Formats: sequence, structure tokens, C-alpha cells
Amino acid sequence: MRFAAAIVSFVLAFVLIGLGLAQRTVFAGPDRLVAEGTTSEDAPITVIDGWTLHAHEGRQRLSISGAENVVAVYGRTPDVQAWVGEATHNVLTFDEETGSLESETVQGEEETVPTALGSDLWLAEFTGENELTFTANVPEGISMLIMSDGAEPAPSEVSISWPVDTRTPWAGPLIVAGVVLLLVGIGLYLWALSHWRRMRGPRRKSSTKQKLPRPPRYSARKAAKAVRPAPTSGDDVSSRGRRSSGRRRMIVVPGILVGTLAFSGCSADSWPQFEEIAPSPSPSAGEVEAAQSSLKDVAVTETQLRSIMADVATVASEADANLDPDLLATRFEGPALEVRLANYVMRAADGAQPAPTPVHGEPIVLSLPQQTDAWPRVALVVVQDPEDESIAPMAYVLNQESPRENYHVQYAVNLLATEEPFPQVAAETVGAVRYSPDNRFLTLAPEEVAAAYYDVLLKGAESEYAEEFDLEDDTFLAIAGPEARAARAAAVTGPGSLATTRAEVTGERIALATNDTGALLAINLGDTETVTPTEAGATINVGPTVKLMTGLTETTKGAFVTYSYQLLFYVPPAGSDEKIRLLGATEGVTAAGELP
Repeated sequence: MRFAAAIVSFVLAFVLIGLGLAQRTVFAGPDRLVAEGTTSEDAPITVIDGWTLHAHEGRQRLSISGAENVVAVYGRTPDVQAWVGEATHNVLTFDEETGSLESETVQGEEETVPTALGSDLWLAEFTGENELTFTANVPEGISMLIMSDGAEPAPSEVSISWPVDTRTPWAGPLIVAGVVLLLVGIGLYLWALSHWRRMRGPRRKSSTKQKLPRPPRYSARKAAKAVRPAPTSGDDVSSRGRRSSGRRRMIVVPGILVGTLAFSGCSADSWPQFEEIAPSPSPSAGEVEAAQSSLKDVAVTETQLRSIMADVATVASEADANLDPDLLATRFEGPALEVRLANYVMRAADGAQPAPTPVHGEPIVLSLPQQTDAWPRVALVVVQDPEDESIAPMAYVLNQESPRENYHVQYAVNLLATEEPFPQVAAETVGAVRYSPDNRFLTLAPEEVAAAYYDVLLKGAESEYAEEFDLEDDTFLAIAGPEARAARAAAVTGPGSLATTRAEVTGERIALATNDTGALLAINLGDTETVTPTEAGATINVGPTVKLMTGLTETTKGAFVTYSYQLLFYVPPAGSDEKIRLLGATEGVTAAGELP
């Protein structure tokens, strides 16, 4: 009976262990789900929307082939759609019935497009030759764009795979239960074997007649033999040693087997998980619709801004070092570009001239993107000097004119070192509304601030707009105010006079909302100072700036110099007791020459 119980335990043990191992091997399915598709049209672009990328859970692994050059980028779905625009493109979608990717071609007006590489819209870029394979963890709301070089058809072979949950939660319990039964079977077997050995000895037959033992007889030979020493080695001892070693092997082998099987079921995915995850409350349809209607996407994410500023810093550094206007124009425009280009001309004439203020890509201490899903888009970035925190930070206003253009620095403003705190603005994930130039919910409309402040620069405290501005901390008045203008006019010697007129300038009036419904306003003002002879035929010196810009040293016609003032203001909301405050200013020459 004991042997039968041991055999049953062994059978059940091997059945359970076999089932547990089979779940990990024979019964295990594929570890990924794969959807493949082919595009047959000659469209230059293929788009994979966010729904297709999230047809299954988990990281997406993409394999793309069918073109000599393979380019894949992904970004927010509205940005991808805007970049595609009116171009003919393929759309790959996931077919739930067939489990494959289905292609549809959307005809457009453009048959070729520029390369998508290097665009500020993308969150990631991938390139390869003939074939491209990569893994992405694309969140919801993200789409992918695939192309070759924009002129050739997009790669035709695309496959997407997702990981499959290959956990076997009952493999561990089955293996452990089998191991336990195996140990029980071994115990039963040893118990039965021990009992059987005890029952093997001879049994005496019972008899009614009992014989009395005979008294022992003395034998000298037997007595001498009894006192001999016992042998130290012999057949009996060695045989006992062999039997003992055999029993140890019988114990060691099952022990190794049990340990191996136990460890095979130790991984976490071999056991059931009993933790309950409370579902997070889902917003109602009305709440989602209200949120979508009241809050638009920000123009650019924080990650994108860091990448943009890093590239701007690299371009500015290389262009400043090589005096390269073409390279500079890839990341600068408007007043920020004009001031730097004029500096290049002067430094080319005299290498001792100071270089422009260097552009740093980090650390970014404030970022305020516009809250919009349309173009053009703007963003304000404040960057601290990485080596010296005592230096006032720089504020950059970036502008992206269209989806296929990159952001350009339109304003580069040195912030003033004041004790007044910087105005409170929304988080970079929320962004700010851009006010129109005629917005009347501010103490002065953005389009009126430029004219009012220019009048203050001409007249100082005598200006009719002086009460609108906080002039106590305005250090820029010492550079471009009425006293500085009078000093420059008095410095002209000889038969000449200086006159100052307002110059036509480039740059938009960009106003972004603050938390108190005020505005951060970036504007550009300009002065043209003209020196003309006061006597007919008289010769006057042109000054160092004109000399560097034109090579002239004197003239009988007169000369001019145009200055640009890049300014950043805080404009309070209408009804506020605060005054308009100048936050930063950058002065620079944009043009100089001889009068016609």
C-alpha cells in the first residue's frame, strides 16, 4: 500500500510538472503581434495615424523598407497633418478583421515635398538605407510620417509589431505543486522501503515442546579465536561503504531535480497577480468636449523648445565665428538678424570689434509657448548664462511662419537687472494666448505702446505718455532718451549738424498673455541719425560706424546710421494701478552709409 501511494504521488507530480513546463514551452504563443502592409501608389509620403499605432498595447516596433533612403519621423497628429498639407500621400490604417495594414491614397496638389528631416515639429527622427527598424513608445495623439527624399515614392513595405503578454500565471503553482508531490512520493517510497526491509527477517515457527539449552562446553581454540583483534578492512566494510554511497546518490539526485524545477517557476510572470487596480474615473463626454474647446495645444512642447534652442545656439556660434550670413539666416530673422548682420560687416572691416552677445541653449529658466494649433506660431524663451548667474538672462522670441519652416529668433533682448519680479505666466504645458495688436483689455493696446514709448524717448518726463510707464527703473532711457540724443548732437564738430528721425523697422508686435490678463509685449523701434554739412561743399567726417560699414572716412553729402531697439515690456491689464514696465532692451546698428 505504501509503494502504491508513492507511485501515485510520482505520477501526479510528473503530470503537474509537465503541465507547468508545457505552459512555458509547448503551449507558449508568439511574443509579438505583427501587422504588415504594402503601399502601391507613388506618393512621396506615407502617414500612420495614432489609432493605428495604438491598435494594440505596448511599444511599437516598426520595420520599413522598399526605398533606397528611408526616413521616419513622428510628432503630434495636427502637426503631422499640417506638414503634409496638400501633398499626395498614403494613409496606413489597421484592419481589425484581417490584422494587417491597409493602404489608402489621398490625392493632393503636390507630388513632391521637401525632406522632413530637421523640422522643429518632430519629437523624434529615424533614418536608414534600404531598410529601417526601430522601436518607439509613441503616446496617444501622435502620428508617424514615412518618406524617402520627398521626390521618390515613399517606402512601400511597412510592418508594425506589438508585444504580447506571454505570462503564464499558473506555471509556477503547477511546478511547485508537482515538486511538493515529488517530495511526498520520495518520502513515501523511503518509508515503504524501510518497512519492507524490517519485514524481510526469518520468522521462528511456534512449537508446543520447548527444549532447554545445553550448557556451553569449553573450547580452547574458540577462546583463542575470540580474543583476536577485529580486521580494519574487509569485504563487509567495503560493501557497507558502497551501500552507504549509493543511498547518498539516491538522495542527491532527487534534490538536484527538485531544486531545478523549483527555480524554473520562480519568475514573476509564472505566478498569478491578485492585486486589484482601481480604475481612474473617466471624464464625461461633456467635460472632454469642454476641455478641448477651451484649451488648444501649445505651439511647441518643452522638449521641442530645448532642441530648438540647442540648434539656435549652435547656428549662432558657428555663424558668429565665421561671419556667415547665410547660416545665420536659417535661425534668425527680423531685428535679431539685422543687428547681427551689421555686426558681421563691422567685424569684417575691423577684427577688434566686439562680437554679438553669445546665444546659449540652456539653462532655460522660462518658456512660454503660444496656445494655438494654427500658424504662424510664437514662443518666448528666457535663458540664463550657464557660467555666470550674475549676468542678466536673455529673452528670445521665436517665430514659426508655417509648418514646413523652422522657428527663427525674431527678438533677442537683454533683460534689465531690476529688483522687480518677472511677471507670472502660465506653465509651458498650458501656454499663453497671443493678443491682437488692437487689444483694448490692456492699459494701452500693443499697437499704441510703440508710439507712446518712442514719444517718451524723445521727450522724457515731458511726454504726454510718461505717466503710463515706470521710468524709475528704466535704464534704457540713459542710452536712447532725450539727454543721450542731445549729447550726441552736441558732439558733432565742424560744419555739420545731426538730426534724428524715427526709422522704419522690421519685426511684429508680439503680445503674449500673463496670468493677470496683462501681456508680455515684444516690439522693435528704430532711430536714424543723419549728419549733414551746414555749408555748401563742406567736408565732414562720417564717424567710426559709417567708416566700418562703408569704408568712407569723409563725405560732402552727409551720412546716416540706423539703430534698432528690441524691447520687451510688461503691459498691465486695463484698470490696473500698475504702470507699463520695460523688462529688457537690446540696442544695435542695422544700417549705415552715405546720403545720396
